[in-house]
This record gives sequence, C-alpha cells and structure tokens, in this order.
Amino acid sequence: MAKQLNHVDLCFAIDTTGSMGSFIQAAKQQLLDVLSLLSADNNIDLQIGLVEYRDHPPQDNSFVTRVYPLTSNRKQMQKSINKLQPHGGGDAAEAVYSGVYDACVKMKWRSHSCRFVLLVGDAPPHGFARWLEEMTEEKNSRNRNSDGWPDGCPSGLDVQSVAGAAEEARVVVHSLCMRSDNLTVKSFTAIANGTGGQSALANNAKDVISKMVSMLSSEFQNLAFDRQVLATVEQFGNLDIALTAETLNCPRLQVASAIDRLGKRGFLAKLVKR
Repeated sequence: MAKQLNHVDLCFAIDTTGSMGSFIQAAKQQLLDVLSLLSADNNIDLQIGLVEYRDHPPQDNSFVTRVYPLTSNRKQMQKSINKLQPHGGGDAAEAVYSGVYDACVKMKWRSHSCRFVLLVGDAPPHGFARWLEEMTEEKNSRNRNSDGWPDGCPSGLDVQSVAGAAEEARVVVHSLCMRSDNLTVKSFTAIANGTGGQSALANNAKDVISKMVSMLSSEFQNLAFDRQVLATVEQFGNLDIALTAETLNCPRLQVASAIDRLGKRGFLAKLVKR
C-alpha cells in the first residue's frame, strides 16, 4: 500500500457564473501547469476532477451543476477546463451547496486516496443569511433581500448537510473566496471549517492560484510526514505516539494528527487489530 499513500484526488468546485471570467481564463492558461509542478515536487500521484456550478432555475436556466470525473490524464482535464464559460447567474447567491455536494458524492474517489475539494467562487449559497441568523442571531436582512431563496436553498442543502456529505466521503473542503463581502466570506469559511478545511480570501485570479498552491503545499507536506510516521509505526508494530514522536524528534500532537489521517485512509488496519 506504499504506492497508495501518494494518491491524492482533488476536485474543484468552481462558480462559472458571469462574474467569474477572470479566474476561468487563468484556470485555462495555468492551473494544470501549476498542479503538475506541485505534484511532481512532492511525489504525488494526482487525479483531478471538476464540478462547475451556476444557479437554480429560474435564476439560471443553463444548468445547476456539471460534473467532470477524476482523471490523471492531463489532456482530458484540460479539455474539461477549456469548456468552462462564464455565463448567467441571477441573484446575489448561487448554487454553492450543490457544487460542493456533487464534488463530494459524484466523484469516483480511489480507495485509499487523500481527498480534497477546492471551492472557488464569489457569491454565497442560497439561504446562508438565514442560516447564519439561526446559528449566531446575527441579522442579515439586507443580504436576505438579495437572495432569490432567502429561506433556504431549493436543493434542501445547507452547511451541515454538505459537511455531512464531505465527512461520509472522507473529503476535506478548502475554499477560496473571490469577494470580500461579509456574507460570502463567512459562508465559504463555514463550509470549509465544517470539514476541517481552510478558507482564504483571494483578491484576484492570480491570488487564487497563489493561495491554492499554499493550501495544497501544506497538505502535501502533511503527506510527506505521514510517510515517515507510517514507516515508523510499522517498524515498531504498534501505534505508540510517544515512541514515534521521540523517534522522529517531533511533537506528539503532530504524530497524533498523522495517525488520525492514516487511520481514516485505511493504512493502520493491521496495526489496530493487534
């Protein structure tokens, strides 16, 4: 299973409504080049998938989501990215929940892969203002008035249900928000945090690429450490956190986090049975 430890499946959930033109153009020009270099530098066996989302009818009658499956074939994924066209989007909110949900449940993830969804957009999901009011008692009447479905997304999804789908699929969602308004930032943060992921504000398309590299580099560094931890615990034949930390000369919490990641991916089953 050593080879499978390097498996990373990454699915983008991208808003392709009219305001996202700059990022879509940047993605076509450089996204796969950047990811290829990053995966090669970190010895990663990378598959990439994509879900583009817009809005629910009648706000947008083109589609709600379109799914492009995971692949390691760069030419095939470039063709998928080249199909992206910024268009439509009716009100101030979009089908964000549907995009992330489909990214979690409609990808054919490899059995032991490290799985990420990277959300990129510039508008909040439907019904988030009300959800935020219920969770925090923070009033957002102005934002609710600009949402075609202020009482909840017509998909029936919300932050909790999307987080639940991510957990069941063993996916971590990271988000990059291309708009600095309060509701969009908070919604993207809530979606990411609900899965154990990170969220960042990006000022422009170039900034999205830069912060994506930073997020993924951090995750790939974790994978490198996980390899060390797995080799060490297999050598000892047990999951002794203190002994592993002492051997690797690192904090116990860092080892515990690695063991948690390895366990979720199914690499420690034999050791747990002992």
